[in-house]
Amino acid sequence: MLRASGHRLALALWLAGVTTPGITVRAQDAPVPPLPAQAERPDWNWADDTRFPSADFAESKATCRRLRTLEPPAADRPDAATAATLADCDAEALLYGIDMPADATRARQCAFVQADSAEGRAGKGGPFEGTALLMTLYANGTGVPRNLDLATSLACRLQGAAMENSGRVRHLQALKTQPDHRRFDYCDDITSGYAGGQCVQHDAALADARRARKFAAVTQGWDSTRRAAFEPLSAAAEAYAQSSSDNEVDLSGTARAAFMIEQKQALDAAFMALLKSMEAGTLAPASASDFADADAQLNTLYRQLMQTRAAPDQRGAYGTADSLPYSTVTHQGIRDTQRTWLHYRDAWLTFAATAYPATHPDTLRTHLTRERNEQLRNLLPTP
Repeated sequence: MLRASGHRLALALWLAGVTTPGITVRAQDAPVPPLPAQAERPDWNWADDTRFPSADFAESKATCRRLRTLEPPAADRPDAATAATLADCDAEALLYGIDMPADATRARQCAFVQADSAEGRAGKGGPFEGTALLMTLYANGTGVPRNLDLATSLACRLQGAAMENSGRVRHLQALKTQPDHRRFDYCDDITSGYAGGQCVQHDAALADARRARKFAAVTQGWDSTRRAAFEPLSAAAEAYAQSSSDNEVDLSGTARAAFMIEQKQALDAAFMALLKSMEAGTLAPASASDFADADAQLNTLYRQLMQTRAAPDQRGAYGTADSLPYSTVTHQGIRDTQRTWLHYRDAWLTFAATAYPATHPDTLRTHLTRERNEQLRNLLPTP
């Protein structure tokens, strides 16, 4: 690639119709606008941010000033015909193989399209698209030559918490001295609940994709009758997991979005694990007596939760008088979720009666009830 000064000279001569020995300029080498910042202004840069004047940030801001003019090579951008095919692309899905084969080249091209879009220039891009995703590609050399200075220049255009901004810049520069070429990830440097939620959501998308592959492997031999019988169970499982994440997670902290996603992921994973156990016939057997014990514990835990009330001085900051102590979780939310869980348990028993007749109903209902008991036990206030 030509240096910037030589490139500008050659372009000026080319536009004037003058050719120069040893310098070739193609039409696609014409300069393009700088990649925009993922901030409220497309020209925002951490180097210029005056909201955080602390001396702790001086080093990272100086680095951003030094590298601010670096831009990806024009050859890395998609041409017009390719860009036209990527109007509604998902760079995150393309790079990480979420519901589609992974394709680093298309992911890079898509990220350029996202960055140059109206939303990208309005600073609405997320950490796994547009300018941010290009940062990750150049930092790791994924489908492009590794270029940590260029990755750092792009990192300087990602607006977030001050410690994240500074830490990410210093992290990328530190990688230049590490010979093992360790991988870089956007989520390595997060410090805020907001960014934490985005990273948990990304991890959830990857986990969902892995579960989808496992489900396909488990069910590849199913006939149409079994698949049709499974649909009500699948819907009941989704309803229960969603209700629990909506109603049984304390939302009083800044990481509430992450906690909600983690709760649903845990229940989705438990459902997949149970399905694999049922398919393999490895679920630990249980008797009618075991179920009676588990059911008695369920009733005790549920009654304890319904009798637990928040003190008057906890209202407002932690919800209402119907909230559990020091929590936004309400009795009504637990009641609603308990109903969806009972429907989920019944749906499992109905499906298993057809699909896994060798598994005794007491074995399945005991397992499901013990799982629910653990969920309810976690909601009890700490003494």
